[in-house]
Amino acid sequence: MGSENEPEHSGEDGITVSSVIVAGIPFCALVFGPLFANQVEPRILGLPFLLADCVFWVLLTPAFLFLADRLRKRR
Repeated sequence: MGSENEPEHSGEDGITVSSVIVAGIPFCALVFGPLFANQVEPRILGLPFLLADCVFWVLLTPAFLFLADRLRKRR
């Protein structure tokens, strides 16, 4: 028996297909992206294209995870 101060939980964590897909986009980009972006030229901000691509996705990952969290909590 719970007390009045404890929040009620419905037993569902709210994970949706859309939140899993959004959270999986950076993972897929980092795993499969180098297969398609394995180039030295062009350079972006002085970095080889493949390194710039990896840095880009690593920096965008928190935004995708935030969006996935918002989709999960919206339910």
